[in-house]
Amino acid sequence: MSEKITNETLREDNVSQNGMLYEYRLFKRISLRVASYKIPLYSVSVRLTDGDEVTESALNDVFSDIGKATVFYEQIVKYLVTPIDLPYILEDSVKI
Repeated sequence: MSEKITNETLREDNVSQNGMLYEYRLFKRISLRVASYKIPLYSVSVRLTDGDEVTESALNDVFSDIGKATVFYEQIVKYLVTPIDLPYILEDSVKI
C-alpha cells in the first residue's frame, strides 16, 4: 500500500551569489497516515548548484505551525544556509 501525500509549494526563492545558485522552498505536506491524518505539516528544502555540482537537503514535516515555518524559512534564505548546514540550523533553533 502506498502512502498518499499531497505537496503544495508555499514559497520559493532563488539567490545567485559568487557563481552559486541557492534554491529554497517552503512547502506543505498533508498525509493520510493515521499518526498525522490530514494535519498540514510544513517542510523546507535547500538546493545548491555550484558549477556541475548539486547538493540538496530537505527537512520534511518539521513544523506544524505555518508562522514558525515561515520565520525559519525567511532566516535560512536571508543567511544563505547551505544544504549541509540545514539540519544543524534547525537543531540550533529549537528552544527547549
